[in-house]
Amino acid sequence: MGTRRKKAPSGYAAKRPRIAFRVSEPGAAGLLLGQRLHRLIADFGNNRVASLLGVSPSQPSRWQKGEERISAESQRGLLDLDYVMARLLQLFPQEQAEIWLNSHNAYLGARPIDVLRLRGAAGVVQAIDAEAQDAYA
Repeated sequence: MGTRRKKAPSGYAAKRPRIAFRVSEPGAAGLLLGQRLHRLIADFGNNRVASLLGVSPSQPSRWQKGEERISAESQRGLLDLDYVMARLLQLFPQEQAEIWLNSHNAYLGARPIDVLRLRGAAGVVQAIDAEAQDAYA
């Protein structure tokens, strides 16, 4: 006799998030990107993530469902946003972190979100470090 699998209780599969990502990067890189996207959507919501990335409001959910491939540019933006938000959340509560990201920053001479979109995370991370030094000075 073969071994039979027990049927999962009803509703069990529905409680676990379905993550099916079609990303350009295969294997572990795609899985990592998918996990970061899922975390950002869970923390901020689909529309907020789309706004922060500067993409159509429906794109993050299409990426998450595997209905659309994430472009290389959006992949970089997603990774940068995830890293910047992780750094900000070490200093501020979520609402204040979003305000910081969307407000004019004297260190950058611009809004951090705009610098993040145009030049990547490096300058924004330096501004976060400057903010942290002032906060703990």
